[in-house]
Amino acid sequence: MYIYSSMSKVRLEHIEKKYASIVAVNDVELTIEDKEFVVLVGPSGGG
Repeated sequence: MYIYSSMSKVRLEHIEKKYASIVAVNDVELTIEDKEFVVLVGPSGGG
């Protein structure tokens, strides 16, 4: 017998990244739902 247990979703809101006075990212939202696979890749290509 298999009992399915759902995972919670991950939600990021109002993300901002600045380099001194330069805004690189402004007010970004990200939602990762149950069973989704997400990879964040950095500047060197490593994630």
